[in-house]
Amino acid sequence: MSFVEKPPLSIEPPDDIPVYFATLIAGLELIVADEVEQRLPAAQVLGALRGKLVFASPEPPGAALELGTIEHLFAWAGQIEALPTSREGLEVIERELEALDLGPALSLFHRLHGEPEQPGFRITAQRAGNHEYNSVEIAAAAGAGVNRRYGWAVDLTQYDYDVRVYVTDDSALVGLRLSEEALHRRARVRHAAASLNPTVAHAMCRLAAHALGRASAERATPAGRPSGPDGPPHLAEEASAFPAAVVGQVFVDPMCGAGTILIERASLGEVGLLVGGELHEQPLAAARENLAAASLSRPAGRENLAAACGSPAASAEGPADPGLSAALVRWDARRLPLRRGSVDAVACNLPWGRRVGSHRANRHLYPGFMRELGRVLRPGGVAVLLTQEKRLIARLMAKSRKLTLVEQYPLSLSGMYPTIYVLTRTAD
Repeated sequence: MSFVEKPPLSIEPPDDIPVYFATLIAGLELIVADEVEQRLPAAQVLGALRGKLVFASPEPPGAALELGTIEHLFAWAGQIEALPTSREGLEVIERELEALDLGPALSLFHRLHGEPEQPGFRITAQRAGNHEYNSVEIAAAAGAGVNRRYGWAVDLTQYDYDVRVYVTDDSALVGLRLSEEALHRRARVRHAAASLNPTVAHAMCRLAAHALGRASAERATPAGRPSGPDGPPHLAEEASAFPAAVVGQVFVDPMCGAGTILIERASLGEVGLLVGGELHEQPLAAARENLAAASLSRPAGRENLAAACGSPAASAEGPADPGLSAALVRWDARRLPLRRGSVDAVACNLPWGRRVGSHRANRHLYPGFMRELGRVLRPGGVAVLLTQEKRLIARLMAKSRKLTLVEQYPLSLSGMYPTIYVLTRTAD
């Protein structure tokens, strides 16, 4: 049975615990659910739609805004079921919004942002499916219902409350936005070409942590015994064991662009050395500024980089402190100046052959890069890769004797459909 349901959700929200839903990059639902369960221990995941996760949590609402894999956070207001797709659906939306009690959602909003004296509001509507009405008409109908119930003034620009209505086929999900802006707007002050969404980067770093935790658990479990009561440990259990297992870990992004993955990995906590590399100076300059803005940039000691780099002449810039160090290196990802078996984890947003690179160039880049992964990763090491070059990755994995594909997550990202691949380095 799929974790992601078709709307409407078959859930019964608890009466005494605040209920939220988060929007996210479609394809990350399982990863977001795991982060919710790990970072909000008292939370309960209630269900998932494509690109959305619903959960209840008694913790302060600000805690949910700290999740690294979500785009927006909403207070749950309710669902509309059996919604007509004909023009009659607009009357149903207006009537249901007028009857909807926004009190619990407003309470969460006021805890975060205070209560406005003379609130203004807007409706933001999104629609998927075949309907005889459009998103603008949905917003107008919903706005009429809310205005009739609460008397708030409509203000499309200086609003206090943003009520969201997501219509999918014959149902609608309604919520009140709690996040002031999209939560992926963090970490960067300068962009490089095709910079990666930080929520996807965060998910990739979590996947690397889980895979390393799983490998550690498997090494610690006698052969033939399950590593948990019913088999392999839950992702959250793996992640909780991760930091203690990787003191001194070397984490590398061989094509780091603006440094997004390095910054998101640093946000997860303990790591020995972060290394990012690029072939050209322009993206390295962007990464340098972003690392500095994220307080990861004090003058780096070359002795830190020497722990992983085999070439003492490697050009390195970046941060270093007793608990966390990072370095930026100008290199060719097909010829990494790193010692054999010196890297614990790699995460990388590869060129997709669209905005960066080309399919022809990728046919030359990817084979050399994959060979280098097999060389620099230690046995049991992990690589998490994002790309849209599905056929090329499949051909290379079929030929590889050192790398094994263990998981993949197809995404929908800005009108494109890349996949996150999780690979492990096999034993020599």
